[in-house]
Amino acid sequence: MSKNDPKNNVFHKYDVEATIDEIENAETHSTFKYGFTILSNPKNVRLTIEGMAKISGDVKERDDILAKDENDVPKILSVIYQELFPTFFLLSKSLNVSCPPIQIGGMGAGNASEAIDEIEDISTTQENMTEVAEPTDESELENPDIIQPNL
Repeated sequence: MSKNDPKNNVFHKYDVEATIDEIENAETHSTFKYGFTILSNPKNVRLTIEGMAKISGDVKERDDILAKDENDVPKILSVIYQELFPTFFLLSKSLNVSCPPIQIGGMGAGNASEAIDEIEDISTTQENMTEVAEPTDESELENPDIIQPNL
């Protein structure tokens, strides 16, 4: 099977590269430039999103969001990644590849695969729903049960 085979959409993991740089630090806010690159393994899919985030608050509040969590990842990166995850999810599904990890610190496939299974179950349920029958009796079509507004 070729590495470029379109049916080869099973990846063992994703590598997430994240960068964040402070570009402005004022008394009431800080502005950061961030970038996330998600690389599949095997290395045939690369998703990249870059942007800017403005954090408002006093110095203590901003220091709290810059502190590292239990996975040694700055909290601000986790918050930004959670906001970007739906975009990564849609990009991966439009490219017909597996979904990247739900959390930037949790690279395990367990949570992501459970979420994907749940979404696919919902999609399957919606596809299998029956449609509402349209009225076919002519009397029902001629006299619909709709109140006309007064003009």
